[in-house]
Amino acid sequence: MAEQKSKLISMTFNKPWHRYAKGDRAGFEPERAKQLEERKIAVPTAKAKEAAKSTGGQAAGGQKAEAKGTEGADKT
Repeated sequence: MAEQKSKLISMTFNKPWHRYAKGDRAGFEPERAKQLEERKIAVPTAKAKEAAKSTGGQAAGGQKAEAKGTEGADKT
């Protein structure tokens, strides 16, 4: 008889953990997902998307991020 698969929860990482880097997404069993969220290592992807929408995609501090790569460019 086939074993029933439990539903995986998609998690987005806030900081590096094992082989995952900040911003990576992966699916975990509900028990492991709960542990990761309690330890503030990762949040459910649905919550991460809601948080991004509510901040309007702005960088921390409520300001838009400046363009990178212009550090020694001449200003005219």
